[in-house]
Amino acid sequence: MIRLPQGAMPAASLLPDLTPLLDVIFIVLVFFLLTAQQPLLELPLDLPSSDAALSAAKSAPSERMVIMLDEQGAWRFAGQPQAGFNDLRESLQSHPPAAVDLVLHQQAPLQTFLQLLALLKTLGIDDAQIIMEARSEQAE
Repeated sequence: MIRLPQGAMPAASLLPDLTPLLDVIFIVLVFFLLTAQQPLLELPLDLPSSDAALSAAKSAPSERMVIMLDEQGAWRFAGQPQAGFNDLRESLQSHPPAAVDLVLHQQAPLQTFLQLLALLKTLGIDDAQIIMEARSEQAE
C-alpha cells in the first residue's frame, strides 16, 4: 500500500467535491433524454374546405368495391375469392375501381395488408376506407 505523507492531506481537502455536481448533471441529462420530442407519425388528410365541397363529395356517385382479407391470408374481391395476391393484383388491374372498402380480420397477416395498400397506391386508387366494424352479410 502506498502511504501519503501527512503534509499532503490538508492541501487535498481544499479541492471541491464534484460528486454532487456530476449527480445533478446525469439527472438532468436523463430528464432531457426522456422528455425529448419524438417525431409524430402523420397521416395526410385531404379534408373539404367548405360546406359546398363537402356536399359535392357526398353526392358524387362512386361504386365502391370490397376487398376482404381473412385470418388465413385469403383474399376476396367484389365477393369473388382470389387464389392469391397475384390474382387479386390482376383483378384490380383489369377492373380498377374508383373506390374500395378494405375489410380485414383481426388476426389477418399485416404484411399482406401492407402489400395491398402499396398496390392501391401504385394503381392510383386514392379513395380507400378501412372498415372497422363488422358488417352483416345482408348489407352486401
